[in-house]
Amino acid sequence: MGTVNDSANAMRLGLHTYSLYMHGIGQAWAGFNLPWERQLSTFELFDLGLELDLDGFHLDDGVLENLEVSYLAEVGAAAAEKGLYLEYNLSLDLGNFGIGIQHDLDAGLETARAMGADVVKVGMEIPRPRPRAGSRFHPAVRPYLEETAQRLIRAAPQAASYGIRLALENHCDSFSEEILWVLEQVDHPFVGACVDTVNAWHVAEDPMKAIENLAPVAFTNHFRDDRVEFRRDGFRVRGVAVGDGDIDMQAAYTLLKDHAPGNRINIETEMGFSLEDKEAALQLELDTVKRSIRYCREVLGIGREE
Repeated sequence: MGTVNDSANAMRLGLHTYSLYMHGIGQAWAGFNLPWERQLSTFELFDLGLELDLDGFHLDDGVLENLEVSYLAEVGAAAAEKGLYLEYNLSLDLGNFGIGIQHDLDAGLETARAMGADVVKVGMEIPRPRPRAGSRFHPAVRPYLEETAQRLIRAAPQAASYGIRLALENHCDSFSEEILWVLEQVDHPFVGACVDTVNAWHVAEDPMKAIENLAPVAFTNHFRDDRVEFRRDGFRVRGVAVGDGDIDMQAAYTLLKDHAPGNRINIETEMGFSLEDKEAALQLELDTVKRSIRYCREVLGIGREE
């Protein structure tokens, strides 16, 4: 698979805009409704990106204020003027969970093309039987994997003609081996993976093994860290800044830097916020993003290697 084209060979650092969902910049997920108004326009987000020393954004329809071609062209021009790369995040929503606006690959590719995004992340959003830990390639899951493969096969020529790479994510619904199986069925140079560094936990898969499996075919990523907190009745997984959790982010970065065909790292954070204090929630969200950026720049040396 080819490398996603950027102007420099050094790794570039971006932000998955879901990290700012409390600011109204992010896809409504798991039935969450923002209790206050949107805090940033798309263009204000790009200005913030420059202030934060970011190279680009991995965004979804929660960022875009509409999907009109003329507006998308303005979005693309603004990003290009600021030297920001754009990637687009969509969901097939095969489980009918009601996630996001854009569930059609053809239309999603048109949206990405109109704003100059060169990667489209694809989520399956499939239901899984329990126990999840034992459901790898479960008979109830296989039809969704087969349907995904067929949709990607149909969409691959369009993606290639646009110069846009499709990246299938190991979301909370899939094992890395299942992603690899789908990619083997598609067998197209413009179809690869998006590896989320945490999501494997949701199906009781070792996150480091999932990263290792998917890195060689990963056009993009969600570079995320969580912390496991043990309790008397079990444990909970809590969102933290990148570098503050229980994922070995240095090892994860090395796997992506050395083996992935792309040269971008997209930070993702998701904190547990109290909705009783709007200003405190917004500040904590932004502080977590800033802390993650500092870790990626100063500890991992992203963008500074050369």
